[in-house]
Amino acid sequence: MNIIIRIIVSVFIIAAFYLAGKQLIAGKPEQESRMPALVVPRVNSILVPLGNHRPSVTSYGNVQSYFETQLTPEVNGKISSVSPQFRVGEMISEGETLATIDDSDYQSALATQKATLTLQESALAEEEIRAKQASEDWQSSGREISSASDFVLRKPQLAAARANIDAAQTAIDKAEVDLTRTMIKAPYDAVVTARTASLGNYATAQNSLGTLIATEKAEVRIPLTAEQMKRIEFSEGEPLEITLTSPSQPNLKWAARLTRMEPTLDPQNQVSYAIATIENPYTNKISPLPVGSFVNISIPTAEIKNAYKIPESALVNDKYVWLVDREKNLVRAEAIRIQSDASFAYVRIKLENLQPPLKVVFRPLSNFRSGTRVEVEVKEETESNQQPTK
Repeated sequence: MNIIIRIIVSVFIIAAFYLAGKQLIAGKPEQESRMPALVVPRVNSILVPLGNHRPSVTSYGNVQSYFETQLTPEVNGKISSVSPQFRVGEMISEGETLATIDDSDYQSALATQKATLTLQESALAEEEIRAKQASEDWQSSGREISSASDFVLRKPQLAAARANIDAAQTAIDKAEVDLTRTMIKAPYDAVVTARTASLGNYATAQNSLGTLIATEKAEVRIPLTAEQMKRIEFSEGEPLEITLTSPSQPNLKWAARLTRMEPTLDPQNQVSYAIATIENPYTNKISPLPVGSFVNISIPTAEIKNAYKIPESALVNDKYVWLVDREKNLVRAEAIRIQSDASFAYVRIKLENLQPPLKVVFRPLSNFRSGTRVEVEVKEETESNQQPTK
């Protein structure tokens, strides 16, 4: 009987706890459900217009002299004077006297030849008188002048006297030329790159007195691949204008012109060489373009019409680009590369609904999906020609 009572009491206790717990749960305030916050990714884009472009072919080369002359004397002798302008780095003008050789021996030689000419002229005058006398003597003997021999009439002697005068005159001309050659003059406008001439040195034709480089022009030999050659518009008329820059002076530019092509192909690397001419490379004394300088070369190419210029980083797998439409949704568009220039690509983009200018994402992510809504930071159109800052 006691056991039955204990079981009944236990059941009542359990039921009481169950009812109390149920009431507590029912009285607990219901929590409000919250929707997760929508995360909108932010992308960087540039505004790219549709237009015509003229990209450049880039190459390199070394500046070479147009004329380079080793000054060697044409006569021998001791150097008697050297011009103050005949120093390394100085600019000199055509015809300027750079050094002189002692001309005493050449003055003496000229005087001797002039004296010889005077003697030969006297001998010719005597010979002419003798020839005239011989002709008169022959005729006075009652014989026909036509029967006299040339030797009797002294014609060979007269011809020899005249030849001696010609030889003497030629010798004088040679002595005068040698005298002028004692003055070493600049053959053209130039800059002095080396000088060995000094006062008291003995100059000979085997020893150079210095080196000159023409300042009127300089040249650059430019290697071009077959693909680059196709893109350059060569014409038979006006030479093509190009731009040179130097890594050592990045803020400076020099103008040059493509003047000719070498007629051969390099068998080692299968490139052609164009020759560019730089006019007056030393005109600017503050920033001249010295011979031997390494330069980068930018050559304009044929115009590309109806294309977009985008950063290389915007082109994904060389096949497509990501755009942002008016509703700020991502759109994947097929892109066909036409040409590249430095860090930019020139492409044609296949579109249906979007109109230029286009908002092109220049650093797309691998997890982009078409139709994804994004926040857009757009660079100005004027900045689209600059490489994005990484």
